Amino acid sequence: MMLSKKNKVVFIPVGELRPNPMQSRNNFDEDSLSALTESIRQYGVLQPICIAPKGKVPSIVNGQMIPAKKYCIIAGERRWRAAISAGLKEIPCIVNDCTQGDLSCIAFTENVFREDLTFFDIATALNDMLLMTGLSQTDLAKKFSISQPSIANKLRLLRLTPDEREKILKAGLTERHARALIRIDDRKKRAKLLDKFIEFEMSASDAERAVNMILAPPATVKKAEKKQPAKKHGKMTDLGLFMNSIDNAIRIVGDFGVHVEREQRDCGDSIEIVLRVPKLEAKNTV
Repeated sequence: MMLSKKNKVVFIPVGELRPNPMQSRNNFDEDSLSALTESIRQYGVLQPICIAPKGKVPSIVNGQMIPAKKYCIIAGERRWRAAISAGLKEIPCIVNDCTQGDLSCIAFTENVFREDLTFFDIATALNDMLLMTGLSQTDLAKKFSISQPSIANKLRLLRLTPDEREKILKAGLTERHARALIRIDDRKKRAKLLDKFIEFEMSASDAERAVNMILAPPATVKKAEKKQPAKKHGKMTDLGLFMNSIDNAIRIVGDFGVHVEREQRDCGDSIEIVLRVPKLEAKNTV
């Protein structure tokens, strides 16, 4: 990869530029963009943006590749958008002669650690890079100094539908919630379970336990608390959360047709909880 004109900064009309099709970020924070626009209006663009030459990165129209008629932005789309909002006619640029695969990697590196990039955005960017570069997951992992299983886990997130992804993000659920949900293949059951995650405000750990019980409900499960000092408020609060987690999981799997019988006995220095699931029903829920 080489910089043209020995890294010389050139001024390009803003209308001659177009966004990077491999851009990881799908949304730009309006407040942040407004602040940047005001800064550019007062002081100009202090850092040049990086662009690819015309015709270097093609566009896709109706499934057909056509030569790009504009310079493609490699890094600096926020500055470009803010410059347009600020009324600038030109913007300082450095033309970078790169391949389409390089373009994807540079854009990913530029954006992956920004706070407004979601885990679904990162998964999409990784998938795009695999398609554009032809690299294996192992090679891509080496390129970014991350583990191959980490990449594989990210890519699995794309099994969720766009509607499911939007709902997860809107509810403020985590990547662990999403990975737990992926394990349910049936979309109707998955949608129902996602609603339960949100309704009961389940933690990621509770969500994982609920999925485990749906996929492989135990015939008998016993949980015993270790001996604790009597009547300490903090410990009793933790115990209450533990009980609520079990009750929530039982309600959720019950909605999926898994009948769980719960027994609880006070054994003095411990509490014994027994969960019973008929074997026939357990087989039918797998």
